[in-house]
Amino acid sequence: MGKDVHPQAKIAKDVQIESGCLIEKDVIIGSGTTIARGAIIRNGVEIGKKNEIHPYAVIGDTPQDKNNKKERGKVVIGNSNIIREFTTIHFPIGERKETRIGNNNYLMAYSHVAHNCKIGNSVLLVNGATLGGHVEIEDFAYISAFVPIHQWVKIGAYSLIGGGFRITKDLVPFALAAGSPLRIISPNFRGLRRNGFESERIEDIKEAFRILFRSRLNTKQAVEKLKEDFEGNKDIEHIIKFINESGRGIIK
Repeated sequence: MGKDVHPQAKIAKDVQIESGCLIEKDVIIGSGTTIARGAIIRNGVEIGKKNEIHPYAVIGDTPQDKNNKKERGKVVIGNSNIIREFTTIHFPIGERKETRIGNNNYLMAYSHVAHNCKIGNSVLLVNGATLGGHVEIEDFAYISAFVPIHQWVKIGAYSLIGGGFRITKDLVPFALAAGSPLRIISPNFRGLRRNGFESERIEDIKEAFRILFRSRLNTKQAVEKLKEDFEGNKDIEHIIKFINESGRGIIK
């Protein structure tokens, strides 16, 4: 079985492409990237350096949206990502739009990134994680296996979602969410420690979570108290900004 690589695709000389791959015309692939057997990369995909694309991944295919009018935006993928077998990443709806994936992410087998999604850096999508359209995931988030995330939802940095739970609202940064119905269990203590958060920093986040999710204050009142108690604290300011910009409301 040969490989079908369009002669006008811009591919660095050291990119390794195995047999059975399809790479279309307006594709850019950076140095050090490997593309395994049967992968498909469609028009309008830009892939950075040192990425691993495993067998039968499909990048830049048509979005699963009934209102799609066939405008072709871009799929932009950064550096040093691992995209495992049968992962699907769709191009965006609307002109000059992007589906964007940053650097150092790990997308495990059968994960799905729908149109117009934005994934930051060092994000982990475990097997079968499914992102609806326009989902945004901040840096260092951990999405466990078989988690479906509703369109337009935003997932905060350093958060963790337990396996198999459905996400329909925004998840604040630093949170561990699980249960049915889904709820905030605590800060993501293990993830924070693993990523170098010091004890004092974690204690501040813990107290902020107590005010937000364990006090008798409503969300608006809790945010005002956070502003008073944690002025100048970058982590808590991040939580406040996230809540103020939430379009779907937050998981509590």
